[in-house]
Amino acid sequence: MADKKAIIVIKKKKGGAHGGAHGGAWKVAYADFVTAMMCFFLVMWLMGADEETKKAVEHYFNHPNTPYKQGKDRNADIIKPLGDNTAEGESILNGLEGLQPDDLSPAEAKPTSKPQSEHAEMKELVEEQMDNQAYAFDVQVEYLKFSLPEGLFFRPGEYKLAPDSSKYLGRIGQIVKGYKGYVNIAAHVDDSLDSRGKRDGYEFSTARAVSIMNAMVEKNYISDERVFAAGMGSKRSIASNETVDGRNKNRRIEFTLSLEKPR
Repeated sequence: MADKKAIIVIKKKKGGAHGGAHGGAWKVAYADFVTAMMCFFLVMWLMGADEETKKAVEHYFNHPNTPYKQGKDRNADIIKPLGDNTAEGESILNGLEGLQPDDLSPAEAKPTSKPQSEHAEMKELVEEQMDNQAYAFDVQVEYLKFSLPEGLFFRPGEYKLAPDSSKYLGRIGQIVKGYKGYVNIAAHVDDSLDSRGKRDGYEFSTARAVSIMNAMVEKNYISDERVFAAGMGSKRSIASNETVDGRNKNRRIEFTLSLEKPR
């Protein structure tokens, strides 16, 4: 029994690999790396892109609900939330002035015609109130300009208002009374005074313009801060001084109704 060898038992443990709990960590790191590289190359692409592409990308992030188009109006630079209807129309580009697609417009929104400008409406009023004697109209969004014959306010060769001038002066006063802008009164003459070699034309026309301005202020048609007077002499003729009809057109009182203060 003493010679019997003892049995030696050897236990082998299976070695554990590193793939246990940390087996997928490399995937996260790799995804982060790929994302960073994508952002890096995106920035590099934008830096090398032309201005049109940069503006298009910038416009998309500022206006995700608005298609980008060259020459959009300045209102498109205002960032607006989705669904904010700001205009009317029939299509994405024309109807809403490039600010909003139709599918974001309220169901009750219907195409309407563009309202007539204030100055265009005032032109019709001037024609009616002045008995169609106004002429040389210039109608713009910023201003309305027209002329009236000198005979509506003055007698020939005089710079003080005629006694019967109150009729048309009152009508002009009522037109400008509700106007929120400025009124410039410019008196013009033909070249009969300037042909004498003097500056009588400027002095005479200035006196006429000031007479009308003072009368309008005194009658509370317009405040003194919003009305201006100027004498133009004969330097801005609109017709030939060689004919009687041309001289009559040049001897005029010109009114300019402007949203901006005259310089």
